[in-house]
Amino acid sequence: MLRSLWALFVVVASASILGFAAGVASVVYPASYATMRATRVWSRVALGAAGIRVSYHGLEHTRRRGATVFISNHLSTADVWAVAPALPASNLYVAKRSLFRIPLVGWAMTAAGFIPIDRDRRESAIRSLDAAAARVRAGRSITLFAEGTRSRTGRLGPFKKGPFHLALASGVPVVPVAISGSRRSFPPGAILTRPGRVQVSFAPPIDLAAWPREDVEGLMAAVRRAISSGLAPDELPEPADPPIAGAS
Repeated sequence: MLRSLWALFVVVASASILGFAAGVASVVYPASYATMRATRVWSRVALGAAGIRVSYHGLEHTRRRGATVFISNHLSTADVWAVAPALPASNLYVAKRSLFRIPLVGWAMTAAGFIPIDRDRRESAIRSLDAAAARVRAGRSITLFAEGTRSRTGRLGPFKKGPFHLALASGVPVVPVAISGSRRSFPPGAILTRPGRVQVSFAPPIDLAAWPREDVEGLMAAVRRAISSGLAPDELPEPADPPIAGAS
């Protein structure tokens, strides 16, 4: 309990300090990618305070030159901490709009060009994804969660189509990301964390240069297979679970 309370304090305090510093740096030096660099530091601090140890596989797939679309499963709030240290400094996040209202943190996210999305408003969500695609075409990498939100069952959920439309519109390689074990350390709805191990696996890039632009479901299936291969048996979807959730 004491460690969890300490971890909560460290996460909030470090987010405030780093968020303020990154926001200032992003305004003064827009090309510094300060917010993503601060996110990587904050993630390492949070993981250490919570006692969460992360092992990485396929890191060579994060170090390629040029923009990349990273598409991941989503089990826990700790997923952002687990994956951020391995992502390029040029990375952007598409994040729910409510996060942009957090003092200092939201300012830093806005200054960095992170993209807010309102998943309950379809037209607004489509505009956000269009803006994200434009930034990817301009050379920025981006990370999206395929399910749109954290899994409530602990298993891989149905995928939203939005991230895959974005990837195809961008035309850059897609790297599937499998995050396994994070739910045990920080389940949805929890305030306190507990120590544990998380595995993050980056699959080989899927080249979209010759991929048919209309074949959204084919890309979804390829990414789903890649993510599934990096999950534990109890994180895999039930056989009857639908693979697709909706358009955004």
